[in-house]
Parts: sequence; structure tokens; C-alpha cells
Amino acid sequence: MKILTFLAVLAFSVFANPLEFKSIQSEFTQVVKSNEASVVYSGEFYVRADNKALWVYDEPTKKRIYFTDSHVVSVEDALEQAIVSKLENAPNLAKILANAKRISENLYKADYDDVEYLITLKNAVPAVIDYKDKLENKIKITLKNVKTNQVIADEKFLVKIPKGYDIITQ
Repeated sequence: MKILTFLAVLAFSVFANPLEFKSIQSEFTQVVKSNEASVVYSGEFYVRADNKALWVYDEPTKKRIYFTDSHVVSVEDALEQAIVSKLENAPNLAKILANAKRISENLYKADYDDVEYLITLKNAVPAVIDYKDKLENKIKITLKNVKTNQVIADEKFLVKIPKGYDIITQ
């Protein structure tokens, strides 16, 4: 019986996806290259496997992007506006990671909505995510101080639109 239990645990650990998280949060630097131009963003994000996410951009301008199952809300402080859009097939980072397949020791690949994501691990957590979006922009997200499977309170994902901001619905 002990051997059977050991084999079951071993099989699970071999086939389990090390990128399947209940939550992931991190500081990030995102470089977007389009033709000759390049823009660098930085901030932090919080993602839960239940389709809730918040990306907080500090540079080059302050912005918060909230994701739910059905909507994305972008709150742009410099413009004093919030843009509310219906969400269709938006990538959920937790699901992209969970569906990634190992292609080498520290490199995984995930396909989502006709976009190929390459995920590089460092110390068993995502460190870099590279992909080319549908507009042919090359995007590289470098993660720092990654925390996984932490409890992230529901309040973190409550959309906060300051009073007086214009609300644009698309």
C-alpha cells in the first residue's frame, strides 16, 4: 500500500503543471516594441484563477486595469476617465500559465486565442513572458518579486473610479 501511495504521489508530481496557481502577484516591467518604436511600462499586478485581475501601471503614466469575467475597466488618472468595455476572449494570466506545456527545463509555451506565449521560469516561478500580439507588437514582461498562491482579497478587485472622472462605455 505504501508503494502504491508513493507511486501515485510521484505520478502526480511528474505530470502536474508547476505553473498552475490559485493566484499570482508580481512587480513587472513590460516592453512593447512596434516597428522602430518601443514603450516601457512598469507596475504590479494581481491575478486570481477565478478570472479576476488588476494591473496597476506606475510608469509612464498611472493607470489601473481591472478584469472580470465579462468586463475590463481601465482607470486613467492623467485623463480623469474610466473606460468600460465588454470582455471577449481576454487572456487570463493564471489560465495561460496553467495551460502552458514544458518545452525545456525552464521554458514553457502556451497558446491562447491564436497568440503564442513563451514563459521562462526562474526558481520555479515565471520570470519572463514573451509574446507577439495580434497587431504584431513584440511584448516582453519581466517579473520581479513573484508571489504565488497568496490570498488576494476580493476588495483588491473592486473597481475604484474617483468622483468626477468621465466614464466611457464601449
